[in-house]
Amino acid sequence: MIFSRITEVLTHVGVITLLILLAVTLVYYPEFRLVVFLTFIMVITLTVYISRRAARKPPKLFDVIADEVRRGSILFEVDDDEVSRLLEKDFTLYEEFRKQSFKALLESVIIVPIFLWYFIYFYLILPRFVITDLNLRLIAYIIGFVVPYILYLASELVFRVKTLTYVLRGYEVYDRGIVSSSQYIVIKFPLSKDYLVREYSNRKCVELSRKHGRYTVRFLLYTKNTPKLTETLSNYGKAEVISS
Repeated sequence: MIFSRITEVLTHVGVITLLILLAVTLVYYPEFRLVVFLTFIMVITLTVYISRRAARKPPKLFDVIADEVRRGSILFEVDDDEVSRLLEKDFTLYEEFRKQSFKALLESVIIVPIFLWYFIYFYLILPRFVITDLNLRLIAYIIGFVVPYILYLASELVFRVKTLTYVLRGYEVYDRGIVSSSQYIVIKFPLSKDYLVREYSNRKCVELSRKHGRYTVRFLLYTKNTPKLTETLSNYGKAEVISS
């Protein structure tokens, strides 16, 4: 978690440094204006995409650990059809996904007005002012580049989705852990102490949640037999299950 936060901070510092360098280039080497803007758009878009993809990975991805888990004895299995039938009756999950989807949409489209800002500021507003002093022009360019990026970071704090939910469509529970082959997810037993386990008997599911960087990651395990799954997680996962 500490490493992910340091990486995130360094990424933002790197982007702001790049923006300042772009401002310097535009002021002192204006002949490279088009190249600078194209480079800026590509770098910012790539940075935002990579940072979001990296941040939203679940804490355990399907890898060689799955083979280790499968060497144990299988205790419980739920197929995709059973999960689908139970999902149809869980209206609470629909409401949660609706709210998350709306926030994710806002988080995605916020970058559009930011790109519009750059076009309006540098091509419509700034050319109206004659700034002969290179130092003042540099300050104007730095403001034009850095301010909207800072506003973008602020908007992320407001609109970003803070909880990521993964519904295990089909899974097997072994005495060594849980494997969902279709989603490439494996959770090894015993569960670490930072996992919070809740049983929702009325929704026919058990939730495993934990902090992962700036997100809370939730795994929902649907089954008609929640008491058996709860018992398995308690005995083999060494988890304290909270009934809700």
